[in-house]
Amino acid sequence: MTHTTTSKSIDCVFYVAYPYYFPHFLPISNYFKQQGKEVLFILSDDQNTPLMEKIANEEGLRYQLGKKCLSQIQARLFFFANENTSFDKVSGHTIFLDHGVGTKFCDYALAAKTFDSVLIEGTYRQSMLENLLPDKQDKIHCVGFSKLDNFVTQPGEKNTELLLSYGLDPNKPTVLYAPTFFPSSIEKMGLSFPQDLSHCNVIIKPHYLSLERKKYSKQQQRFKRWAMADNCYVAGVDEYNLTQFIQLADVMISDESSAIFECVALNKPVIINRFLTLRWSYRLNPKKLLKRLDKGIDFFRRVGYNPKKYNDMLTHVEEALSHPQKHQTLRSEVTAAICGVVDGRVSQRIYELFFK
Repeated sequence: MTHTTTSKSIDCVFYVAYPYYFPHFLPISNYFKQQGKEVLFILSDDQNTPLMEKIANEEGLRYQLGKKCLSQIQARLFFFANENTSFDKVSGHTIFLDHGVGTKFCDYALAAKTFDSVLIEGTYRQSMLENLLPDKQDKIHCVGFSKLDNFVTQPGEKNTELLLSYGLDPNKPTVLYAPTFFPSSIEKMGLSFPQDLSHCNVIIKPHYLSLERKKYSKQQQRFKRWAMADNCYVAGVDEYNLTQFIQLADVMISDESSAIFECVALNKPVIINRFLTLRWSYRLNPKKLLKRLDKGIDFFRRVGYNPKKYNDMLTHVEEALSHPQKHQTLRSEVTAAICGVVDGRVSQRIYELFFK
């Protein structure tokens, strides 16, 4: 499906710097194509390009390789998923759509300066940016979280088959552990983590960078150790869409990851580990960590359990399995604030914003 030349104007271009951007872009792309629009994906040529090509081919996408293509194409819209993206002048309207929601800091001032339009998810960002960037409101549009569209309109109906394919027992409750790469709780999780929950299925969905970068070799060793347990499945780097695993889970464990709010939006109990491993530079300079995290999110952590020790986390797993309705009202409130309206029509709203 690779195209090296473009003979006519494209309606929409998506720049994919990492494989984990696909779940945010694909619902929008699919809706645009349903409306008869020409869509092109530009894939980074320095971030596991073979995997991204594999995904693009499986999804039937039209694509080209290399960021340099951005300046060679004329398109109506260009979508990006990182506010720090550097690119030459492109021939079209540039749009920033953050690749996650939640605890990581995003420089929206930079995004509003760099891009023609900025898409946000819920009332938390909307209120924050009304105060932070009052002169940029014409650029900012609150539309919701596109990644969840397919999982609202096409809920999973093959959970039993999927669990069996992972070598897991459909009759057991399922616990999903979806940590980020940094700051992460991985190194402080027990070596016997799956065995400590032997009455459950344990699915571990590492962040892409945890699996790909040598600096996270200790995390990779943990994953290999856990994968040896009969009740545990560790997702590979090619299994890039977290939300499909959330659908299988009865409870999800995470830490400083937007996975927290994806799980909450699908009305599942969440445990937010507060025992984290920090690099020396962050220990010596705590303010550096504060710059990396969005402290305004702290208020929303009450949506789940917040253990500060591994054994406390195990206790909270049992509580969440026994009382999944706890925090349910808060889950609804936090979803509106962080993810926005979850109705399966975010991609439609984005389309109508730029094509109506």
